[in-house]
Amino acid sequence: MKTIAVIGWKNSGKTTLVSRLVSHLRKKKFKVGVVKHAHHAFDIDHPNTDSYKIRQAGSYKTTIVSEKRLAHIEEKISSEIDIEELIKFNNGCDILIFEGFKKIKKLSKIEVNLTKNNRELLYKSFDNVKLLVSDDMSEHPIKVLRHDQVNEITKEILSDSF
Repeated sequence: MKTIAVIGWKNSGKTTLVSRLVSHLRKKKFKVGVVKHAHHAFDIDHPNTDSYKIRQAGSYKTTIVSEKRLAHIEEKISSEIDIEELIKFNNGCDILIFEGFKKIKKLSKIEVNLTKNNRELLYKSFDNVKLLVSDDMSEHPIKVLRHDQVNEITKEILSDSF
């Protein structure tokens, strides 16, 4: 399974790029998984549902399944994020895209940037950034593509050097 991370500051276009990549790769018959990092508490289960009541009762793992969808909720005991565990959990994917996870050295990264945000480029501070997706076409030590160049970004991801 090919694994990559899409990193960038808030409002840089990370989710837009990930969505475009998923759509583009799916059309090419790839099975794509996405792991989204959240910096805040989140819940996919809601009060007054049976699964919520079961989880609130103390269930360590809760799985909800229908004919069309499966959701798995696991209460984390440790604040550590185990990338290898996440990769195993997504077994069966051809490509696994991590949105965020800039500190994980193992992952090859695409940095997404917009000059209007006026933020320091992350490739200067983090390891393994292979591609910059930006509206800044000035000289950089890594390859730069525009946000709308999804086909070219996909070619980079699928290349042996990524």
